[in-house]
Amino acid sequence: MSSIAVIGGGPMGLAVAYELCLQGHTPVLLEADDRLGGMAASFNFEGLQLERYYHFHCLNDHAFFEVLEELGLSDQLSWRQTTMGFFFNNRLYPWGSVSGVLSFRHLPLLTRFRYLLHAARCLTIRNWRELDSITATTWLRKWLGERGYQLLWHKLFAFKFFQFSDQISAAWIWSRVRRLGQSRKKLKETLGFLQGGSQQLVDALETSIRHNGGEIRCNSPVQAIRPSPQGGAMLQTPNGVQHFDQVISTVPLPLVAPMLEAGGSDPELVSEYSSQPSVACACVVLQTDRAITGNFWTNVNDDRFAIPGVIEMSNLRPLSPHVSYVPFYIPADHPDYQRNNQAFIDDAWNCLKAINPDLQDEHRLASHCSRYRFAQPVCRINFQSTLPPLEPYPGVITADTTVYYPEDRGISESIDYGRSLARRVLAHAAAAMP
Repeated sequence: MSSIAVIGGGPMGLAVAYELCLQGHTPVLLEADDRLGGMAASFNFEGLQLERYYHFHCLNDHAFFEVLEELGLSDQLSWRQTTMGFFFNNRLYPWGSVSGVLSFRHLPLLTRFRYLLHAARCLTIRNWRELDSITATTWLRKWLGERGYQLLWHKLFAFKFFQFSDQISAAWIWSRVRRLGQSRKKLKETLGFLQGGSQQLVDALETSIRHNGGEIRCNSPVQAIRPSPQGGAMLQTPNGVQHFDQVISTVPLPLVAPMLEAGGSDPELVSEYSSQPSVACACVVLQTDRAITGNFWTNVNDDRFAIPGVIEMSNLRPLSPHVSYVPFYIPADHPDYQRNNQAFIDDAWNCLKAINPDLQDEHRLASHCSRYRFAQPVCRINFQSTLPPLEPYPGVITADTTVYYPEDRGISESIDYGRSLARRVLAHAAAAMP
């Protein structure tokens, strides 16, 4: 039986290892962090096991539902109708519904109708490749006009992609609008959550992998990938060097670059990985003794705050005290990203107080800031043609969340791709056997 290594213990890596175990193999999963989960990993927040970065589930997350059924967790998935807000001109407006959009008088009535028509059109588009050659900002301007784009979308792009704002593919934004549009029952947004958060899924996958003979090594960063002439590679970790017949990496592509470089790969190949742009994230989590708004998601258009939105997790998953996430997406080389955590926490708190003027400092109970260097890949036009090869060497696979573009990073998408990837690798290996 082939020896198989899986690099990365996020949702995709866990899904790969899980599927390999179901197919009778015993992979070794190598995770650099001290815990599993990747961006879905949890931390102890004042006694509450909470995700470092927010997650929610949609009605069309079928791969997620399937794995929950297999793990016996289907009864732990709950649904709630959620609402959305829009903070503009120092006032909170309802958003995300037909009535909310039509009542927003800061835009001409025709622009409001065009916004709704655009959202509906996103649900009917099937061939996304037609959108892949134009930028999202061009596409949105065409639908909404300059005034509509500036008010509704400009700051969301500017505060998430900075200098990359005008390079993002229209196919990428289409997939995000469509996913939420498909998660509606009777025109009302309906989102899901696990009773125990994402940690419940991570724990169940870990248990299944170990039970079926898989090995999990945390605190085991891969320092070098040295391809073998016969296929597979030698992997170097702080614990030594080991050969594997198959290597499946699921970590962000830019992180693969130093592994390949240390293993002696051609500089041109290494550059294909290192040149993949990403935006970092400093994500503030705040605990308060009351809700900020009644919304799950509030878009922010305010010159005082470089914040695209506020996510009140407690308005989806019943958490007490009230939990809110405030993400700051900033390129890692930007001066603002070098600020300390407290600066981000202060900005986030000031934003919440602007949204809810009744909020006082004594209402804040706890705060935390997590950072992730490769949080958001920059998906530019004709994006797939810019990606490095999926299999740079025989028996060495390098995949991350960009492989299922135009879909954005998601637990269900990562599970679906990870499981299908594991099956393809095994089928290919079997076909190659004499």
